[in-house]
Amino acid sequence: MKKTEEELAACEKYQRILDAAVEVIAERGYFKSPVSEIAKRAGVADGTVYLYFKSKDDVLRTAIDRRFETFYQQIADAFVTIAGPREQLEYIAQVHLESYQVNRSMAVLLQTEMRQSAKFIAEFSHRHLARYIQTVREVVRRGQDMGIFRSDLSDGVVAHCMFGTIDELVSSAIFTGRIYDAKATAAQVMDVLLNGITATKA
Repeated sequence: MKKTEEELAACEKYQRILDAAVEVIAERGYFKSPVSEIAKRAGVADGTVYLYFKSKDDVLRTAIDRRFETFYQQIADAFVTIAGPREQLEYIAQVHLESYQVNRSMAVLLQTEMRQSAKFIAEFSHRHLARYIQTVREVVRRGQDMGIFRSDLSDGVVAHCMFGTIDELVSSAIFTGRIYDAKATAAQVMDVLLNGITATKA
């Protein structure tokens, strides 16, 4: 029983450090966020951070990785009951748009701080953007095979257009303080996009 309590306490500290890192970096910027400030926000000693993570970079990568794992798991779970390609694309757009409302600090970090570092941009593109694009491409290809979407268009171009559109909406929301109705806005984005890729019925 004691071991279980210790494990739970360790997990709680681990998560507090991740949450604190995202909040502090979003507020102060990456280079102005020392580990000591992250530890203070998490309510732990500086050394405790290094028990779980090798460096500040490691904390940041882990926080981002966990956020995207949650994102993809949410999509995978929903796709069990959402079968249509149109509906699946709209759901991906909705979850993407909801991201800045679920965790604004993480959204600020992803939309601003992370993009100031060529290293993090490269890592993000390799680790997460590629997976996002691949997920959308698979849905688009299935829609093309079913005759729902035009087969003469590149699924990769469609996927990048979708990501870019939603990414810009999220950035706009962060910088202006605007709050979108994620479901309604996702439907509008898909309406604009899908009207351009829907196959013409004979």
